[in-house]
Amino acid sequence: MNCLDPDRRQFLKMSAATAGSALVLGISWTESIESSEKVSPPFSPNAWLKIDTDGIVTIFIAESEMGQGSYTALAMMVAEELDAEWQKVRVEHASLDPAYGFQGTGGSRSVRRNWKTLRNAGAIARQMLLNAGSDYLNVAIDECQADKSRIIHTASAQSVSYAELVTGAAKLPIPTSITLKNPESYKLIGSSLPRLDLVEKLNGSARYGIDTKLPGMRYATIVQSPIFGGQVERFNASDIKKLPGVIDCFALDEGVVVVAKDTWQAFQARKALKIEWSEGKSTKLNSEDIIQTLVQHASLETNSLIFEKGEPLSQLKHPTNLVETQYNLPFQAHMTPEPMNCTVQIQQQRIKIWAPTQSPTNAKAAALAALKSLIAQPTQEEIDALEQRIEVITPLLGGGFGRRNLQDYVSQAVKIAHRIDQPVQLVWPRSEDLQHDYYHPLTQHRLQGILDKQGMPQVWHHQITGLQADEYGAQTLPYSIPHIRVEMQRLDSPVPIGPWRSVSHHYNVFAIEHFFDELAVAGGHDPLQLRLRLLREPRLKAVLQIAAEAASWNKQSERRVLGCAVHSSFGSHVAEIVELVKDDNQAFRVGKITCVVDCGVAINPDTIKAQMEGSIIFALTAALKSRITLKNGKVEQSNFHDFPILSFKESPPIEVIVAKNHHDPGGAGEPGVPPLAPALANALLSAHGKPVKSLPVKFI
Repeated sequence: MNCLDPDRRQFLKMSAATAGSALVLGISWTESIESSEKVSPPFSPNAWLKIDTDGIVTIFIAESEMGQGSYTALAMMVAEELDAEWQKVRVEHASLDPAYGFQGTGGSRSVRRNWKTLRNAGAIARQMLLNAGSDYLNVAIDECQADKSRIIHTASAQSVSYAELVTGAAKLPIPTSITLKNPESYKLIGSSLPRLDLVEKLNGSARYGIDTKLPGMRYATIVQSPIFGGQVERFNASDIKKLPGVIDCFALDEGVVVVAKDTWQAFQARKALKIEWSEGKSTKLNSEDIIQTLVQHASLETNSLIFEKGEPLSQLKHPTNLVETQYNLPFQAHMTPEPMNCTVQIQQQRIKIWAPTQSPTNAKAAALAALKSLIAQPTQEEIDALEQRIEVITPLLGGGFGRRNLQDYVSQAVKIAHRIDQPVQLVWPRSEDLQHDYYHPLTQHRLQGILDKQGMPQVWHHQITGLQADEYGAQTLPYSIPHIRVEMQRLDSPVPIGPWRSVSHHYNVFAIEHFFDELAVAGGHDPLQLRLRLLREPRLKAVLQIAAEAASWNKQSERRVLGCAVHSSFGSHVAEIVELVKDDNQAFRVGKITCVVDCGVAINPDTIKAQMEGSIIFALTAALKSRITLKNGKVEQSNFHDFPILSFKESPPIEVIVAKNHHDPGGAGEPGVPPLAPALANALLSAHGKPVKSLPVKFI
């Protein structure tokens, strides 16, 4: 049993009866809770859990729901320890109350960060209800048990519902110790429960940011400089203001804004804009020139050392059986299904912002910075007053993938609403979204390896060069090789760079896992068997073994070849195997993809499978279809016609196997991305005998 003995003043942030006799409990991010006589109103909770007298359990989640299932998984953790009846559980997004700490969803942290905190919240509530229930039934507490929102005394066949106990439980002292359940006792965790947001998404009642509607609302869009760093010189504002439905047309630092009575009218007026730009210093920026710059820097002696083991450089001075290669990975955009949008209503007392954001905390900071920029030399008192007025409401997100951690669209919407003095919804058209993204960086990888007489890798040298590149995913090697050196050259980027699903693990793991297969082929080894021989992490080796059996690795043929790749990231271990099948025209197509994930305790296996499937489709799109290129300072792509995503017809069958164990949970949203592209490249290497030097691969 996991026991917690909290100081009652520090453990509960709040525990008291609210108006309407609701029991409200909360735990801070530091897992400290304090008791307080002050009760937050139900509409602005500063707690994790509320139980009403009708028995409805409301759980307040401080993670953004963007399709990954966080609302359901996190609610399951609370409900498990609470022993709540699942049909009575509801979820609301938490406010920006300091009790929740920094709010930002990314890095596959939602479950990992809340694993202890939310279970503690449920366990505290359960203990208080047990205390209240034993008093109500007039029986010993150690003879009672909680189950499905009831306290049950089996010996006397008595029971009482949580709804009946709410008022009494709220008056009890906070427990000084609680006991968390053993995994063997879980009733909800580990079950594939239907998602709490499923029904409203199926019947169309789900509200995303773009669905926000307010009385008297105006609709805005923006045109930003096609060249990074460009500024507005002049534009035909007077002509635009005469167009049907147009309310205003003006310039911001970021570009030209059109405000109209509806989005269609704003978009139509946008097409009529004639803007002259001062194009800045990026007019000659081209993708091929950037690649050449990266290649040149890869040979410089100014790399930062990331990791070193043994004596790789001395071994490379007199190499035998040397294998060398270079790969380059392109810029990638996010292309979230819901384009960037934000709705702002500025009132005397409140500034309300409906932002489909991955970080409400950063959205509030961006809004405050935008408002400060509109005031000449604001005093600290004015800034503090502004901050108190800002309220961020987080609706459902139509995808995030890291893009919605950046808050440029929030800042713009605030500035527009401040000028218009009416509620305003800003919506970017798809072209604006694609050409003004924060992109996955372009990177170049140079690798060298030395094999011994038995074809076993002895030296590994990896040089990473990229625009604002990171070393994560490459800072250590999962294989037992005597001499290893990893170094990196991180260059400043004239192109906006931001987090993209799995961040640097994507490009670094492609280089590592594909080069491993190049070494295996050069040394005459089966890539799977060589991995199993050299992998150091037992859990990673185990998922690879399961994947190999599920994919029938030993049943390859001329018409059916396989490629595998593995990676540990965000606390999880993943193996993926891509099958290529030769069609009647003697061309290969992607067949079945097999994925095995060990993410520790699987809160909701169905959600984890969906996350892995989504990760694989996302990664396969980047591997086969999409890339961002620059010409004369401009992004060449503008919509799905030249930045395509994988269609339903093109999507292969995917089998996901979730390993079962009781390790603390790992992430699920991103770990499925990194192994896909190298597994595909490794299958192609097996099929054609040629390595894949760059992505995307054009073969289907």
